[in-house]
Amino acid sequence: MEKISIAESLLKINAVSLSLNPPFTWVSGIKSPIYCDNRLFISYVEERRKVVDAFIEKIKDSGLDFNVVAGTATSAIPFAAWISEKLSLPMVYVRAEKKQHGRGKSVEGKLNKGDKVIVIEDLISTGKSSVQVVKNLREEGAEVVGVFSIFSYQFKKAEDNFASVGLNYVSLENIESLLKHAVEKGYLSQKDADIINEFKKDPENWYSTFLKGE
Repeated sequence: MEKISIAESLLKINAVSLSLNPPFTWVSGIKSPIYCDNRLFISYVEERRKVVDAFIEKIKDSGLDFNVVAGTATSAIPFAAWISEKLSLPMVYVRAEKKQHGRGKSVEGKLNKGDKVIVIEDLISTGKSSVQVVKNLREEGAEVVGVFSIFSYQFKKAEDNFASVGLNYVSLENIESLLKHAVEKGYLSQKDADIINEFKKDPENWYSTFLKGE
């Protein structure tokens, strides 16, 4: 499957929205020209099939040896379920933070010590929550062999966080390639795309550098 089809799906269903003026405000307070909500895919049958098929292609191309598919709670749970079904493999889902009641678990489902796991994410920004999921799986005695996501912001901080646990991640789409597709298809101008693309380099200061005061 061509990567461009995922970019088109993200834009078509507004799973990724682009706006310079006004920008989006994240929970952290960061002013961003891009907002991603991959939960929308669950309501679009054809688009979600494209995503699942693209995931499976990337997973197979990786050549990784694994026997369990893990979805991060909550947004990636449906994708992990669809992928595990297609691959006929067991699935678990994982919280970044342990429950504060009951048995205090972070991993739901049956996970055995020594299981080799791939983690499915919907979105990677700083990678902090993904890395915590990896640590939680390791605490349960599992070996995490790879992390896959629908979209990534390509933040340097994500690379650093994943490096801290000795892993890389693979995304179906990222900010740079999505913007290229958006320009080609007329969603925005090259000038605006260039400004948005700067966001991945310095998200905390992007707004004050490029837009504040306009």
